[in-house]
Amino acid sequence: MKLKSILFAISTIAITGNVHSANVTVYDNSIAYSAAAGSEVFLIDFNGSAGTTVDGSTISADATFGSPEAANPNLVLWNSDALSDAGSTLVSTSVGPLSIDFTDPLTFAFSLDFSSAGEQETLELYDSSSTLITSVLAPNASGFFGLISDTAIDSVIIRNGIFPSGDRDRFFIDNLRVNAVPVPAAIWLFGSGIVALVGFARKNRKTL
Repeated sequence: MKLKSILFAISTIAITGNVHSANVTVYDNSIAYSAAAGSEVFLIDFNGSAGTTVDGSTISADATFGSPEAANPNLVLWNSDALSDAGSTLVSTSVGPLSIDFTDPLTFAFSLDFSSAGEQETLELYDSSSTLITSVLAPNASGFFGLISDTAIDSVIIRNGIFPSGDRDRFFIDNLRVNAVPVPAAIWLFGSGIVALVGFARKNRKTL
């Protein structure tokens, strides 16, 4: 088989291989998360609250925020130096989820602080094709939440915790951080395979 054919076969497997559920590690401790997550890429602390609903694309160049169930899903409530949803048209209490779309689709680690909630939130992780990778339950309804994934995350939907009554529990987020974890082992393996194949091809040329 020619080198180009081998490289094409490997790249096809890497790009179109079966999508698997991400292996995710969840943290409820900022020190442990920081030790594992690597250097900080950016921080959005939401200081300077507008005290009203705003367009979620105007808060930071690093991420776009939204309210998926609101009449206008582009709006979010930026209040008390933290962020929450702008409502929901699906439930009578008008409490809905919050979405985060990262500007960099190759995000593997992020953290945030939850506040004003008593019931645990569920975070759904999506890839760049809007396919659900996996979902995780926050260890605590309020306080620090950190996550490291072996699969790139493009966007997140944070679902409200549910009260015993069945009503949704509104939450706020603050101090959104993205960290630069090392490149996943699968990508290193792919790169090493290509280097080995190129070396093999060059050696064969010399012996011909």
